[in-house]
Amino acid sequence: MNPIQYDTIAPNVAHVDVDGAQVQVSWKCPMTGREVGQSTATMSADGSIGGRVRASVKRSVMSEITNGLARFISGLLGGVAGRVISNAAYTAAGDVNYRATSGVDYSDASRQAAIVAAFESVQSSFAWDVERQRFVAR
Repeated sequence: MNPIQYDTIAPNVAHVDVDGAQVQVSWKCPMTGREVGQSTATMSADGSIGGRVRASVKRSVMSEITNGLARFISGLLGGVAGRVISNAAYTAAGDVNYRATSGVDYSDASRQAAIVAAFESVQSSFAWDVERQRFVAR
């Protein structure tokens, strides 16, 4: 069989969790639905010019939105209460901005490549079914 392609193993994916660059995949048998195992892999950032520009734009837009909201909230009150709320608003804005932009460096192609890499560590739990043209649980 040729090198594994994402389309070949997509029916085996039960669930994918992405946390930053880390991809955790739960695997299943496409014939029975039985869960077969889990594995992880790390995504590589999209290094293309277009990918880097898109990531930069997303970061800038999210930063402007979250910081604008924080400025608005902090401007509602003056004095000590205003400073406390301002600090809390900027802390929350930073957290929201981080969570919203944590995956912008990665494309769908890099996520799929990581899923293929994760499959390689559980591949021994599957056999290639020539008739159905897919991997099934052993």
